[in-house]
Amino acid sequence: MQDQAVSMAVRKIARITGKSGQSEQLRLALARLESATRHEPGCVEFTFFQAISDPDSFVLLEHFIDQSALDAHMQLEHTRAFFSAQLLDSVTAVDVPRLS
Repeated sequence: MQDQAVSMAVRKIARITGKSGQSEQLRLALARLESATRHEPGCVEFTFFQAISDPDSFVLLEHFIDQSALDAHMQLEHTRAFFSAQLLDSVTAVDVPRLS
């Protein structure tokens, strides 16, 4: 049963590029999103990093127990507020499969 739960997990790496000159605002918005998201049921990991060489560039590691937990996360007020702040230039997410 545990293998089935692991196989249903959703893991993503998202590369986030903020709008030029708004890196501090984006970093603070990501910190608020990270703090709120970590308390969600179904969130296993939600961590971001800011690039040293490009302050407008971030990487986000996301891990939810399943797709429904990720879907619920996307509908929550703190997630909607993050996107409505319009601090993003681009977001590219890549699924990370579990290696056996």
